[in-house]
Amino acid sequence: MRLFIVMVWALFLGLHTFTDNLENLLSHQSINFTWLSSPSYHHFFNVSDITWIHPNFYLIKFGHFIGFGILDLFIFLWLTSHRKSMLLTFSFAVFTEVLQLYFGRDGRMYDVIIDSLGIVMVYQMLKYLSKIEKASIPYE
Repeated sequence: MRLFIVMVWALFLGLHTFTDNLENLLSHQSINFTWLSSPSYHHFFNVSDITWIHPNFYLIKFGHFIGFGILDLFIFLWLTSHRKSMLLTFSFAVFTEVLQLYFGRDGRMYDVIIDSLGIVMVYQMLKYLSKIEKASIPYE
């Protein structure tokens, strides 16, 4: 069941990642896909467009942060290993950003960084909760 939840969430992220117009998806629930066989890879490292690439820039970046944090949490609950969950989630973040270039979207390195911050936030949260749980167990 946990693997199923991971797969559903990854598909949800993928749908939002690969549709050719995120604004149309969010505003009109319109889903379209476009394939570019020869994308321009230098766009991946572009940071000059960091705040004007989307009209809802901050909302979309918050979605990256939360979305990949949730994916990391689901993978952790499935595998019960921080190392594995962080590695898989980070790999998925890189994969989706690079693949966006093939779908005519704006795959960016700074999105991988934002995704990674969500992953680290979940790791820190789980570590903190584990510490609290261990401290509340009485010694006999």
